[in-house]
Amino acid sequence: MPDQENYDKVVTGCYNFLYQTMEELLTTRQVQELLKVDRITIYRMLQDGRLKGVKIGQQWRFPRGNVERLLNNGASIKTETAAELTATFPAHCIQPVQDLFAEVSGLSAVILDLDGNPLTEISNSCEFCQLLWKSDSGRAACLECWREFAHQAAEGKNYLTCHTGLSYWIHPIMENSKLVGWFITGGCLQEPPNTTKTWQRLSELSRQFNIPTETLQNAFEKVPSLSQEMQPRVNSWPAVAARAVEGILRERTSFINRLQQIANLTQIS
Repeated sequence: MPDQENYDKVVTGCYNFLYQTMEELLTTRQVQELLKVDRITIYRMLQDGRLKGVKIGQQWRFPRGNVERLLNNGASIKTETAAELTATFPAHCIQPVQDLFAEVSGLSAVILDLDGNPLTEISNSCEFCQLLWKSDSGRAACLECWREFAHQAAEGKNYLTCHTGLSYWIHPIMENSKLVGWFITGGCLQEPPNTTKTWQRLSELSRQFNIPTETLQNAFEKVPSLSQEMQPRVNSWPAVAARAVEGILRERTSFINRLQQIANLTQIS
């Protein structure tokens, strides 16, 4: 059973807050009129912390001081249209699809934006790539390689080789007939490595990223290698994964459009 003294303090504090702010609390409609925004924007401002509010029964109320400070500070309070809402890539929805693809294929996967910056976390990265990623300079080299991948993909290439010699495949992701990103998979070898050239490259990587050569060699030996049977098929895999991502993007756009229609038809009291 809670301590009665502490319980009384909490209750008293709540009543004091309500008493002090009761005359300063604004309805949602009043806030909409002051900020010149719709109901969806009000909810989003509550979620991201720009607005402070208290729910009394089924109604939201907002301290006038907080609303006025928002106006006086010139914070961003523009109404977000459906197009603007969809501009943010829904990585939390896409990540499970990417993870499943990587697990089934046995390859790594990541989604890049048009400039080659990662929109998702890397899935199923091999031990060799993880070792490079842990190094600040190695991570920077990988990110630069991804940017180059995006540039090459924009020129129509779909098979690429990274700075360490591993193979990757890339496919565009479209939303409403607009290119929004790249689905990339790979991190593997297509054929047994040339021993001399491979060890020379590993020695160079060791010096470049300050990773012990033996550690790199041991990790490289665990890099997945495509069988002869898999090689003709793997080229189509990113396209299948990209279509799955595009399906999620279409559903999200449709859902947000319906929310916007509701916002345009209704008002909050």
